[in-house]
Amino acid sequence: MTEPLNVAFIWHMHQPYYRFSRTGPFEMPWARLHGLKDYLDMVETLGAFPDLHQTFNLVPSLVEQLEAYAGGDFRDVYWDHTLKPASELSLADKIFLVDLMCERSDHPRARAHPRYLELALKKEALLAQGLPACAQAFSEDDLRDLQVWFNLAWFDPRDMEAEPLAGLLRRGRGFSEEDKTILAQVQAELLARTLPAYREAEARGQVELSTTPFFHPILPLLMNTDTARLSAADTVLPSARFAHPEDAAEQVHLAAANHERVFGARPAGMWCAEQAVGEDVIPLLLDAGIQWTISDETVLRRSLAGAAAPDASRVYAQDICCAPYRLDREGRGLAIVFRDHTLSDLIGFTYKSWESADAAADLIRRLHELRQGLGTQYGASKGETPLVTIALDGENAWEYYPRDGRDFLLRLYEGLSADPELRCVTVSEHLKSSPPSRSLGWLHTGSWIGGDLTTWIGTPAHNQAWALLHQTRDLVAARRATSANPSSDFVEEAWHHVLVCEGSDWFWWFGEHHHTQLDAQWDLNFRRHLQEAYRLLGEPIPHELFVPLLSAVSTSEVDLPVSSISPAVDGTIGPTSDEWANAGVLRPAGLSTMQRADERIVREIRFGWDADNLYLLLVPSSPHLLPGLELEIHFLGTETVAGLSQPKLMLSLGLEFETEPAHWDSRAPARVPAETGESELALLRAVLADHLVPETEPRVEVTCVQHPVLAASFRSSWREVIEMALPLESLPLASLDALRLRIGVCREGVVQELLPTRGSLPLGSLRI
Repeated sequence: MTEPLNVAFIWHMHQPYYRFSRTGPFEMPWARLHGLKDYLDMVETLGAFPDLHQTFNLVPSLVEQLEAYAGGDFRDVYWDHTLKPASELSLADKIFLVDLMCERSDHPRARAHPRYLELALKKEALLAQGLPACAQAFSEDDLRDLQVWFNLAWFDPRDMEAEPLAGLLRRGRGFSEEDKTILAQVQAELLARTLPAYREAEARGQVELSTTPFFHPILPLLMNTDTARLSAADTVLPSARFAHPEDAAEQVHLAAANHERVFGARPAGMWCAEQAVGEDVIPLLLDAGIQWTISDETVLRRSLAGAAAPDASRVYAQDICCAPYRLDREGRGLAIVFRDHTLSDLIGFTYKSWESADAAADLIRRLHELRQGLGTQYGASKGETPLVTIALDGENAWEYYPRDGRDFLLRLYEGLSADPELRCVTVSEHLKSSPPSRSLGWLHTGSWIGGDLTTWIGTPAHNQAWALLHQTRDLVAARRATSANPSSDFVEEAWHHVLVCEGSDWFWWFGEHHHTQLDAQWDLNFRRHLQEAYRLLGEPIPHELFVPLLSAVSTSEVDLPVSSISPAVDGTIGPTSDEWANAGVLRPAGLSTMQRADERIVREIRFGWDADNLYLLLVPSSPHLLPGLELEIHFLGTETVAGLSQPKLMLSLGLEFETEPAHWDSRAPARVPAETGESELALLRAVLADHLVPETEPRVEVTCVQHPVLAASFRSSWREVIEMALPLESLPLASLDALRLRIGVCREGVVQELLPTRGSLPLGSLRI
């Protein structure tokens, strides 16, 4: 092809609704904190490259929160804990700070700043004593520094490198109460500029703004939860069908109206939450005047599998998604574009571990390869202009990039601006210059995740949540239909709580695929919204709304041991071996927000006992993943002190598996000093290189957290798998009944998977 290749970047900006009521405090700070480093930075960085045009999708639930923050008259629970003088913090305040405002030591934000890392390590070393004792061990200066660093570390690098934040960065520690005023001033200025910056970018023609149904609901499931089986026939459905297309329509129309109020014009495009679309969704978008929407190429391929593909005999692999399609229904129509799954996921998941310049060059190279392939395969005779759509999260993707992704974006934009063969356009610009000539007769019901909807429905917690929402929704809707003045008798406020609970984010965290430290808070807040709807209507609250939806450990993750085992610890399992057949099985169920299923490291962990040892087996998704792997193996238990059962961290082993397969066998006990001083736990690190028996020289590092005696009679081997044996006598418990296990799988100090994904595994109660 002789013309430049059109490339449409679409950045999806979304946060859940973190307020309990329209005017109440923000109970989680992520809309504010992403506002400090992502939203304004993304559009202003693009502004330096005027020839590049892009589309930004702004979800109304985020826009509403940004408006509140920009207005300045807000309360944010985390900000309140920041502003409170460190000398006046109660024990509860201190616990909140240490528990929720001190990030993990393996997170890039902590690792980038020595003082913040110091505080994170201190928390982790002291946590074995329990949160109250841990928080009490933080001095007033520690707590004040933590208050500042939790917020400062979130600012975009360009703002941290400019005054006045640069002064705080250079000092690093010993902050004063007055320094919090600096944070407040810079924060207020950034948040006030954010939405106007998007309006200005759209006004100058460089940016197109699109929207999403108001509270980010999964539209096909709102319309009818039975639609989940259209893409996954074995989906377990809720006991009562949720089928309310009128709610889906309201979410769509509220979004379009809010977009017009904030940005001055109706949106041409709508990114349906999680790119979840289907035949039932099309009329909703048409009724709202939407001109284009977007989904993933997986949805397109499944749509074409159920309908004849145009020119099917010569469809090129990339050809099918490098064009908009028409969705013509009953005399009306809109366009749909499909994102290139590979290119989008490279930015979202892969390039974060690359050098920024190399990542940008690789993406541009791939675009050129696409252009070259399309030049011979594309249907140019029809007058079509190819469009490559790269669409992804515009905020979370940058968490693990160097300098929050800024260097990558600058290198990418510089390369695109200087390349005459690539042209960055908005979706509407492309549709205007090259209207879609292909019609899609049937649209598959599914999302960007696997082409189905199982991320938001099908597990016990999912389905119980849908049932509770269904029950509450019908009560409020009935009252709304009969009320003479819904606004004055709190019916509309109750309905607001229902609309919030229809959002996808609740169901995202209720699944067995995604978990955070705040799972219990998500669970509680969902039920609180529904409880409040009953209270506003003066109705008794069903007892089910007081019962957590999430259990400590998902039962589907664990199979119990059948009998005792005594495997050989040699790092291999033969094809006919049954040495682990009777072991218990722990399966990883969790994916992080920015992790793909095919990135999973661990396939399963097996565990079991004989009279002398606890055995652990880690089976990787592929043996090539083992070199460079790091494991954090935490054994937790309880002890009785003064007649009370108290938590106690028994043992923590950090293992690194490098280069060639190896066997490690340590028989020499290591001791931790009895006196830890200042009530802090001693952190013992022993590199036991002299106990390695490798073919080369892999390294095994053992980290021991405070315990009077650590008997390091620990054996480990790896080749195809990792096998471990720990003598039970090394666990100084009167009884193993209270023993619990948690394993962190890491690379370069960053935790990538946790097993189990929620809570810890009760080994004692599972022992044969």
